[in-house]
Amino acid sequence: MGMLIRDVLENSVEKFADVKAVKWLQKKEILERSYKELMENVVAVRKGLLAEGFQGKHIALIGNSSVEWIESYLGIITGNTVAVPLDAGLPGEDLIDLINRSDSEGLFLSPKGVALVDAILAACPKLRKIWLLQEEETEAANEKVSSLAELKKAVGDNAADADRPNTEDVATIIFTSGTTGKSKGVMLTQDNLATNVAYVRYTAEPGTPMLSVLPIHHAFCLVMDWLKGFSLGATVCINDSLLHMVKNMGIFKPEVILMVPMMVETIYKRLSAADPAIPKKVLAANVFGGNLKIIFTGGAHLDPFYIEKFVEYGVNIYEGYGMSECSPVISSNMPGDNKPGSIGRPLENAEIAFDNGEILVKGSSVMKGYYQMPEETAEALKDGWLHTGDKGYLDEDGFLFINGRVKNLIILSNGENISPEEIENKLALGALVGEVIVTGENNGLTARIYPDMDVVQAKGLGEAEIQAGLQAFLDEYNKNQPTYRQITGLIVRKNPFIRSATKKIKRQEALIDEPLNQ
Repeated sequence: MGMLIRDVLENSVEKFADVKAVKWLQKKEILERSYKELMENVVAVRKGLLAEGFQGKHIALIGNSSVEWIESYLGIITGNTVAVPLDAGLPGEDLIDLINRSDSEGLFLSPKGVALVDAILAACPKLRKIWLLQEEETEAANEKVSSLAELKKAVGDNAADADRPNTEDVATIIFTSGTTGKSKGVMLTQDNLATNVAYVRYTAEPGTPMLSVLPIHHAFCLVMDWLKGFSLGATVCINDSLLHMVKNMGIFKPEVILMVPMMVETIYKRLSAADPAIPKKVLAANVFGGNLKIIFTGGAHLDPFYIEKFVEYGVNIYEGYGMSECSPVISSNMPGDNKPGSIGRPLENAEIAFDNGEILVKGSSVMKGYYQMPEETAEALKDGWLHTGDKGYLDEDGFLFINGRVKNLIILSNGENISPEEIENKLALGALVGEVIVTGENNGLTARIYPDMDVVQAKGLGEAEIQAGLQAFLDEYNKNQPTYRQITGLIVRKNPFIRSATKKIKRQEALIDEPLNQ
């Protein structure tokens, strides 16, 4: 018996009708919406889409986190329509390509993206309608452009509602960042999403404040902040900008936040740079808002060093592992069931196997496939097993560990296989190290390091001092390493590495050292 997101949501509205579902800032005012109010809007969107003939169609969304975005998304996936969340930070031509490749016939667009409207309509022949994500009516000359407000207003209470989808129907298509080539549209079914929500065995009291800081089009944010949060009756607070994250922690006082390691590392630098005379409890209250107990982290490996350090400030970090293709969580550490350094126990609905060290996953959260990419689907899914591309192992207690990527292994001529990530995670702890990638060159290992510019400026270091400081750090690291894991080359970069939309360093472009186009 499969599950539906509509059931998850309706169940929450029944139990938590008057609890605040979402809070957000408008200028300096905190606005909020209860579960009952949220659901009324979701149903209005769903009925509006049915009335406008979008049953069974694909509908894209482009915008940053907002209550309008999430209500539209839920209106799509609780009916018989498929949601295609896109990265609002992509260039217009890439967004046009993804709208076309996903066969989207409708588009919910943030008012900030209004400049794209003409280009999108001209280049996307299948697109029948664009709704701007705003509560005001539009004054657009083009009849294909409307607003969320008009979509909801167009139908009355007695209008027909969309049928419940089937559990195996595709609910959403999420495009992977495509650092290895053309981005792939991951098809996730109703059951994929709903069982992922159900099997992440985390509970919280209704009204628990969570701060949502990750991009909303990411599976980790969408499923774990929003869908999981709503299943618990939590209050999801929208962080309007990464630049305001610390300020917003003070405003919303969250108990729980989902982060990627880069955010944890950035916050730790802020904590460690503070005056040591300030008691850690006081400092934590200033930085975290005084309420933060838990950070769930995923997306990349986090060195256990940070997990140990954050405990000193009263915050527990639980690292997990997942990928869009698994809706997204595969395993996670949890309160009361945690082993720092691991990525937690696999969820109960995830069966794990290994093929030459590569982690394989089978279960109810594994995707249906990549949209209109049969060859790539066949390569990723073999006999129902998803090949993750990550190497790892299960320890004797059943905790999963990752020790590298299948594709990133450096194979030296002596037959030694080196996982660069393992070494990078250690080198990244150096005070002078901002970003690092280890490459295999001249049958040895080279560290390409972009220095931490805050440290460089604070200490007034010149190029020669940076080079000497980094070399001394590498010499210290090498002392405890077997010969084949020692760093034999150092290249100090002038510019940061190129990163993907999900903020991961693009390894295949690690040799390029040019100013980034902002």
